[in-house]
Amino acid sequence: MTSSLATVRDALREFEASGAFSEPAFIALRTLLAGTVPGELVDGLLGLFFERHILHDTRRRELLAMDDDALARALRHRFRQVVADGREDHEAAHALGAHVRDVLARVVSGPPTVAPWPALITQGQRFSRAQVEEAIRAHAGELGRWPQSAEALRELMRRYAPEAPTPPDDEESGLHDPPEALRRRMDAQRLAGQLLQVLRPQERLLLRHLLMEEGTVEDWARGQGLARATAYRVLARLKTVCRSELEGRSSSTQLKALEALFGQRGS
Repeated sequence: MTSSLATVRDALREFEASGAFSEPAFIALRTLLAGTVPGELVDGLLGLFFERHILHDTRRRELLAMDDDALARALRHRFRQVVADGREDHEAAHALGAHVRDVLARVVSGPPTVAPWPALITQGQRFSRAQVEEAIRAHAGELGRWPQSAEALRELMRRYAPEAPTPPDDEESGLHDPPEALRRRMDAQRLAGQLLQVLRPQERLLLRHLLMEEGTVEDWARGQGLARATAYRVLARLKTVCRSELEGRSSSTQLKALEALFGQRGS
């Protein structure tokens, strides 16, 4: 615990000075607050915690001013508050934010042009990446420039989720782009969740078999009582789905998505 706390304190100082928050620092924060509890939900709650208490200038400086005992107590107390107060509007903002960052990473090239706003940015109960892209293009056309991801998220929440509190715009609100270490982890886990939703049960089993290096496709077929040809048909569709979902993602995000899938092997 002591080493994790020291790492977190050093990371807070570094973030205060440069806005950088490394992957080892995020792991130390996770260990300090959640121990070894696995799962996407924990990282999602850590994302909320980060947004509310580390990206927020005043709250971060309050933490930095504390001694070690007070800092450890405050971090755990504030994380418990986040767990108890995980509201749907924050979950929606995080889900939409991942789409916004993905779109801006792909489309920002050349000056934007005037474009119409889509009527919706959802398809059923989920955000539609294509409609989010349309909305961002419309926003950029009105601005005459490509927005920062936090700026675009704020505008889309204002337009399409009026019942949710619009993220504030003041300097101390903490509404900045999250550090790369946190963003990659959250986006990769979201991507892993999307993959699991579209894969059929047999495809999930085969994917985990291959990720865990339990043997060949033929080994899996024998264990499942399937013909070799059937197993390779499952593999072919698995490759097609993964290629479609991972297309355009960075190598680090793809690797972290696979790590998240590996971690969900008992699902």
